[in-house]
Amino acid sequence: MNVLRRSLCAAGLHSGPWSHPGARCESTRVCTGCGRNDEVVQHTWGAFAYLAPDRCEQMRRCTRCGTTQTRTQHVWGPWLYANTEFDAPQIHRCRRCHETEKTRYTLR
Repeated sequence: MNVLRRSLCAAGLHSGPWSHPGARCESTRVCTGCGRNDEVVQHTWGAFAYLAPDRCEQMRRCTRCGTTQTRTQHVWGPWLYANTEFDAPQIHRCRRCHETEKTRYTLR
């Protein structure tokens, strides 16, 4: 059995129970076959929420340790041509923060 455990550890398949020390999100374990210490971070994230009604920044918080994560999530409107010229770029505008993006040109 000891030879089997060592061969599994050599292949990267360590075994042993995981534990959560304290209120942190880091799980630790000591392999029962080779004694190697492993650590994995697994947050329990809440839902993303907008920070303000006229901004597109969102934040979520880990319910276990309080770590925060942010992202930008625009609510884009439809693509529209900027004008009626042949190679006019297309633009679209965010419905929350009114930021615009446009293409370089469009051959239509």
